[in-house]
Amino acid sequence: MVNTIPRKDAPDLPESGQAWALFLDLDGTLVDLVDHPDNIAVDGALRERLETLTDLLDGAVAVISGRAIDDLDRHLKLSSLAMSGQHGAEWRNSQGDRQIAREHQKALDAVREKVRKQVERDDALYLEDKGASLALHYRNRPDAGDMLKQELDSMIEHYPDLLELHQGKFVFEIKGQGYDKGVALERFLAVAPFADRCPIFIGDDRTDEDGFRVVNARQGLAIKVGTGESVATCRLTDPAAVHAWLDEWITRLQRS
Repeated sequence: MVNTIPRKDAPDLPESGQAWALFLDLDGTLVDLVDHPDNIAVDGALRERLETLTDLLDGAVAVISGRAIDDLDRHLKLSSLAMSGQHGAEWRNSQGDRQIAREHQKALDAVREKVRKQVERDDALYLEDKGASLALHYRNRPDAGDMLKQELDSMIEHYPDLLELHQGKFVFEIKGQGYDKGVALERFLAVAPFADRCPIFIGDDRTDEDGFRVVNARQGLAIKVGTGESVATCRLTDPAAVHAWLDEWITRLQRS
């Protein structure tokens, strides 16, 4: 059931007197969705924006993504930025300390080959092997969602305590049980420099809803990008609108 929190079209800028922690999804939030994960466009302006916010918020900025951290680093080229990858299965703090979940790895290894064979039968599908999770993209075959869900459910049914399936925008994610973006966000908020700050989380997909719930529970600012049902309290239309909103906030922070 979708939470019916009253929402408005666009969020107000955060109040200058409050200590904030900023959490950002990448795909569909900071960059436009594309036909292949490798084809996203990350420009210097986005990197500069993230660096500026990290400085203004005393390091309390993190990217929380379904991508692996190595992949985030490859595109963002901000190795000092705190990150959580693979929906919380990977975590790197602002000091560079890094951890990755391993308890579900054997089960994932057993499923991996089955998914690869599925992809070999249909070249419109793309398997993104992130190490601690798998993402099966079907953007080039949008009518295949129901069929793929049934097949993937049957692959993981032997590992009910280890693996779970999540559906996003033309992608299915097979990941370890007990990890999601809400868990990742809570983990950051328990440690410096994020602790004792009010969270802001901006995301666009179903997998971001766990993060929105955590933010709402802490009376923070949950911002949904694009259309679709959400528990987020505010919305921005697209990544360009996210950039504009962040730039306005930067201007306010620099003046305060």
